[in-house]
Amino acid sequence: MRLGIKQAYITPIVLAALGLATRLAFITRPNEVVFDEVHFGKFVSGYFTGNYFFDIHPPLGKLLIALTAFALGVHPHSTFEAIGQAYQGHAYVAFRLLPNLIGGLIPVCVYFFVRSLRGSVTAGLIAGLALVFDNGLLVQSHFIFVDPMLIFFGFLGLTLFFWYRNHSGNAAHLFLGGFFLALSVSVKWTGLAFIGLAGIVTLWDLYKRFIDGEYPVRQAALHAMVLLLIPFIIYFAVFAIHFSLLPKSGPGDAFMSEGFKKTLEGADVGSNVKPHNLFEKFAELNAAMYLKNSHLSATHAYSSKPETWPVMVRPVYYWVEKNSRGEYARIYMLGNPMVWWTALLGMAGALFLWRPRLRETKWVLFTGWFASFLPFFAIKRVLFLYHYLIPLIFSIVIMSMFLTELLEKRKRTRNVVLAALVVLFIAGFIFFSPLSYGFPLSKHGYMLRVWIKKWI
Repeated sequence: MRLGIKQAYITPIVLAALGLATRLAFITRPNEVVFDEVHFGKFVSGYFTGNYFFDIHPPLGKLLIALTAFALGVHPHSTFEAIGQAYQGHAYVAFRLLPNLIGGLIPVCVYFFVRSLRGSVTAGLIAGLALVFDNGLLVQSHFIFVDPMLIFFGFLGLTLFFWYRNHSGNAAHLFLGGFFLALSVSVKWTGLAFIGLAGIVTLWDLYKRFIDGEYPVRQAALHAMVLLLIPFIIYFAVFAIHFSLLPKSGPGDAFMSEGFKKTLEGADVGSNVKPHNLFEKFAELNAAMYLKNSHLSATHAYSSKPETWPVMVRPVYYWVEKNSRGEYARIYMLGNPMVWWTALLGMAGALFLWRPRLRETKWVLFTGWFASFLPFFAIKRVLFLYHYLIPLIFSIVIMSMFLTELLEKRKRTRNVVLAALVVLFIAGFIFFSPLSYGFPLSKHGYMLRVWIKKWI
């Protein structure tokens, strides 16, 4: 090519540029605490004060946000007391920066995930563009939330795992895959779905070799190391760093035992109490996280049940402000219906009609969707639409690969259909962007965007 850029690089570069542009745009808006920033802002601030805090999720996402702010020489100035609290200065932008950057790279990551499954460049492009122009993923990446890291690390880990399995056979790719899968679990336990998928595929591969008369002991040991041992070591190391940065007594003391609190400076604990060692602290905190997750009984007006997520019945209302003209600016965690509903229809069609070139591709992707979706039906605590983002991405990949393969031999029809699809994605994104970026709308403008009664 005249520009000297290989064709293979153009698509990911375009996806990265679009992803970062849509995420970084209006990053300062609003200059108020939005939804769970009230929690994650406090947690990240804890690493600057050293005061121990308690969260139901593993620490890596919060650690990385704090590290980014520290590297930029920024310290928190807000107390994150309530949603809608005005920020002082611009330190909050540094807190939002990493989620936006990583969120902007998710479309590129998913493009390479498609390619690792031997999907076409076109299929990867459609999947990537669907994610660039999904308002729900945009909103969840736009604030001080950790979900972008959970999703990015998980799909990057799977990409490297399948690249090793389907393309390179290079053990470095396998070990890197295990590393990023471990990072995903270290952000949220939801990342176990990614490791679960890799584990199921590994067991299938071992079974096939076994029935062929082989005894793949070395392969089994290698994968056990990559998918079990290495993730545990990394997960443990993340908690060790977490504890080292929180040496002082703080608001999280109330959730911990006397032996745990004995390790914290300034904690009110009897002199005869034996302090926990590092492993005891690790075990106790993870047990406390599990119990707290299991017994959360709080309700929320914008919670929803898993069976409603694929059709997006109930979004999450994150923020609101009334301007001098009486117009309301609102932010909803609301996906782009053109993306979500097309993905659902495409997945339904693929279930019955897709005969992929590689038969296993279909079951691998549907297993990923089920592994990341079905566990939520067993969870009793309050759940929200954003918990569907990982299954959504699997459904988008299924839809993209199914359509491109279905129309593979009808090039002109394929180009028209896929171009129309991208136009729909962009139109839906633009139409719903005021509810993503928090732009003021008249009452009429707002009601035009309420397509389902429960969206209010």
